[in-house]
Amino acid sequence: MMQSIRLRAPAKINLYLDITGKRPDGYHELETVMQSVSLYDYVNIALTEGDDITVSCTDEGIPAGSGNICYKAAENFFGYTGKHCGAAVHIEKNIPSQAGMGGGSADAAAVIYGLDRLMGTSLDEAAMTDIGAKTGADVPFCISGGTRYCTGIGEVTEKLADMPLCDIVIAKGISSISTAEAYKRADSTGGLARRGIKGLFDGRDILTIAKSCANIFESVTDIREISDIKQTMFGNDALCSCMTGSGSAVFGIFADHDSAVRCADIFRSRGIFAETVHPCGGVTVF
Repeated sequence: MMQSIRLRAPAKINLYLDITGKRPDGYHELETVMQSVSLYDYVNIALTEGDDITVSCTDEGIPAGSGNICYKAAENFFGYTGKHCGAAVHIEKNIPSQAGMGGGSADAAAVIYGLDRLMGTSLDEAAMTDIGAKTGADVPFCISGGTRYCTGIGEVTEKLADMPLCDIVIAKGISSISTAEAYKRADSTGGLARRGIKGLFDGRDILTIAKSCANIFESVTDIREISDIKQTMFGNDALCSCMTGSGSAVFGIFADHDSAVRCADIFRSRGIFAETVHPCGGVTVF
């Protein structure tokens, strides 16, 4: 049995995101197309003596220990499989937090994926997804990754054709958005009212996908920094520019690599976090 493993956990963006209803328990029903992108956290897991779970992170702003979603992921894995041991999880954080990019969920997915290999449990994707659903709404997607149509609270996923290779610029300024407040504001809207959206993403070209990108939260967000980022992307030949999740990161899809690199450089020169990435698959051993 292996004693340690290092995994690469990709961020996600929402190519399309709409709210389709609100459940009695207060959670919102969603319709979204999620895409893994090549901006990674690195998750290191080591088996330890006893049964203690520890979680640490290079970003001091991220909760450690039981306050981290990775702790819950490990607890749920051990509870599901009936196997127990100690685990030390260390996260090398590169995905911005409070950005709508699923960094915490990606890390949690990596813990489930990694513990399965360390413990030799050989769980199939359905079993890992089940553990993920008990951990967080976006974790099931992050386990499978790629291009997927997601419903429910985001935990019901269906594979779509892989997004064609392209350059995607992701930018996040200093502004943050309260997820709870964003949903509260979105409740007052009528939604995007674009059904059958998954067909627009299934095996189509980049231009068609770009024309289909939309996010309900943009209609209830009035942060100037976000509109400035979008304007810069369009000014550098982005095919589309859209917020991901409830914000505050913004992505742009580019047909031309040089334009994407130039756009990212402009953001960095302004002190704005920016990366040029491409579509990718899910969690991998690194």
